[in-house]
Amino acid sequence: MMADGLEALDDYLVDFVGRLKPAERTKLGRKIAGELQKANAQRIGENVDPEGTAFTPRKRARRLRSKAGGGALRRKQGKMFLRARARQHLRVQATASESRVGFVGAMARIMTVHQEGLEDTVTRDPSSPVAQYPMRRVLGFGPEDRLKVLELVDAHLRG
Repeated sequence: MMADGLEALDDYLVDFVGRLKPAERTKLGRKIAGELQKANAQRIGENVDPEGTAFTPRKRARRLRSKAGGGALRRKQGKMFLRARARQHLRVQATASESRVGFVGAMARIMTVHQEGLEDTVTRDPSSPVAQYPMRRVLGFGPEDRLKVLELVDAHLRG
């Protein structure tokens, strides 16, 4: 029942946004994309997906060398994707017809591997071992994002 109301509201918003001038649509789209960028950056920093579920953690480190041979190789511990949330990597684009939040450059390739759960080399070196990465929804549209978009459109309506 509630979903029907939201769908009717979505149809209304599409109609409303369609009546705006291109410059106004771009401005509204940039504002919406900026808020989505902030929300996604915060989730990436907390290592949770858009629904609030924690990312699959990194694999546990294995001891690769004996202590007598110079110690163990250490694998990173802690939060993943710390650099990914920076504005230089997580970019916003807005035009009159669409708004986007996404990654650029090498970070886009890395995050695509994690977003879709693909195989990739462990390091940048093409001859390094290949690993299967678990799917981690890095970017997405969560339930609170939908409400934020509705608030922004409402604020734009009110002037």
